[in-house]
Amino acid sequence: MTNTWPLSRGTVPEREAFALAASVLFVLFAGDAVPNTLTWVGAGILWAAVAAWGVAVLVRARPPITRTPRSLWFFLAWCLVSVAWSHWRPATLASITVQVICAAVAFAIASTLTWRRILDALSLAMRWVLMLSLVFEAIVAVVVRHPIAPIWTDYGDRDIPDAFYFSRAELFTGGRIQGLPGNANLLAMVALLAAIAVAVQFAEGRIGRNRAIGWLVVAGGVLLLTRSSTVLAAALVVAVSLVVALWIRRVPTERRTPRYLVVLVVAVVVGVVAFLARGAVSELLGKGADATGRGDIWQHVLALIHQHVVVGWGWIGYWWPDIPTLADLAHRKGVTYLQAHDAYLDVWMQTGVIGLLLFALYVVTTLSRSWSSATRIGYDRTLSPRPFEPVSLLPLLVVVALLVQSIAESRLLYQGNWVLFAVIAIKSRIVLVGEEPRSTGDGPRTPPAKREFRRPVAR
Repeated sequence: MTNTWPLSRGTVPEREAFALAASVLFVLFAGDAVPNTLTWVGAGILWAAVAAWGVAVLVRARPPITRTPRSLWFFLAWCLVSVAWSHWRPATLASITVQVICAAVAFAIASTLTWRRILDALSLAMRWVLMLSLVFEAIVAVVVRHPIAPIWTDYGDRDIPDAFYFSRAELFTGGRIQGLPGNANLLAMVALLAAIAVAVQFAEGRIGRNRAIGWLVVAGGVLLLTRSSTVLAAALVVAVSLVVALWIRRVPTERRTPRYLVVLVVAVVVGVVAFLARGAVSELLGKGADATGRGDIWQHVLALIHQHVVVGWGWIGYWWPDIPTLADLAHRKGVTYLQAHDAYLDVWMQTGVIGLLLFALYVVTTLSRSWSSATRIGYDRTLSPRPFEPVSLLPLLVVVALLVQSIAESRLLYQGNWVLFAVIAIKSRIVLVGEEPRSTGDGPRTPPAKREFRRPVAR
């Protein structure tokens, strides 16, 4: 059965909870592969089935809601209240319904799995997306040999933008691959999350050395093939966060103030330099001075924000293409973009400054708990320091990766990013890694190379 903390009032088989988590993360991070292969009707049926499964698990588990992040529910409540003044009321009602259901599924996952099993589910889902993405791109490049469009479209002989294709058959031509998500940037984030999960698994002894090296090579290869400057920047920040967290953790809590001051000074200097040289940095990353058109999109979004600064236009999440105000807002090279390409501008535009403050509170408190998870020194019943657990780094590394991406993408507000961030937010509020009791079902699974001590000694 599940091992939750605090204990749920109901029970759900651990295997089912793990299967739910892996399935949800795979389906959501597979992205456009679902509607592109099943049509939007088929995709809707699949998403509804997975959501129903998640809600059913939540109902059977009956976890207490008292130790979940209030900031998340306050933000969702404000999104619901925005129906009263929304300029697209039907879309707001539909979008907030999906948003709440996704949060409920995240609550189910966080309440029925331990941190180590969440790590395993994340790793399994991301590795499957990577593997199937490479297989898909290989088949398109070798067998089909030309770009392919989603199954529900028929462009005929028209000259259409490259962004409309499911795959551009560029695996061996030097172009950027898109994989199952149908977008190079999104596939790159999957590769980064897979690298984080596999590295933590290896440090935990939950995956063998050869398998870990192999998957890290695959993830690195996908990062190179996607060439996403946003995700490469996220990877750099994740690496810096890892080094800083380990450096802070090396000293007792009462002696950390000088190190925090050093980190603060360095962060301020780097932030100021990055802001002053933002144009040059963007050019260096291959984004151009306006971050590949994002500057124009941000200006248009800011123009909408200035019209309804306090309460916004009404929640919608991902922009609906049939709403003229949004559909005519962001065009580039024949493509209509249905997001602000910045999660915080998107929240501000949709829910006003009040919603932005509530969302910022949700983000900051989640980041704070993730930092505590990575740097806090736990103690056992005898008040002796507990040994370092690598899985305690998982929340921080994943949250940092998602937050860096949220500066250039709005994905934090929906689909896989929203659910994964909510899982960490809720789970870290329920229990930090160092305070969670050991579960009989979550290992560690010691790699074969380290099992010698289990073998009987010949006499």
